[in-house]
Amino acid sequence: MELHDIFLWVALSFSVVGLLAHEFAGSPLVIPPLAQTDLPHTVQSLLAFLWHVGSVAVLAMIAMFACAATLDGQMPMAVIASAMSLGFALVALTMALRGHKGLWKTPAPYVWTVIAVAGFAGVLTSGELL
Repeated sequence: MELHDIFLWVALSFSVVGLLAHEFAGSPLVIPPLAQTDLPHTVQSLLAFLWHVGSVAVLAMIAMFACAATLDGQMPMAVIASAMSLGFALVALTMALRGHKGLWKTPAPYVWTVIAVAGFAGVLTSGELL
């Protein structure tokens, strides 16, 4: 296994962990309290839907990292998945730095940063796109 493959498998593995944490640890902390708010039901439903859309996006990242790690010529998939993770990381870090201090106690600022770094490291060490 080459170095770029190791980085891609690290990114893929952390994406799986992120997905599982998001759905199985995060959902119970977010969805039930959301249902207890005074927000209109349509807003509650939309926010719950968006929570799960995040999981679907991470599933797409997992598929893209898997393609890049196992199929020849699929490194652009890793670029896209890494860019998605970088976007998630930047949103989490920006929000945490701008007053949403509770985010520092969640995996969000950390796991998406690790995935982006590992993914881009895999791309750069592959030499495919240089």
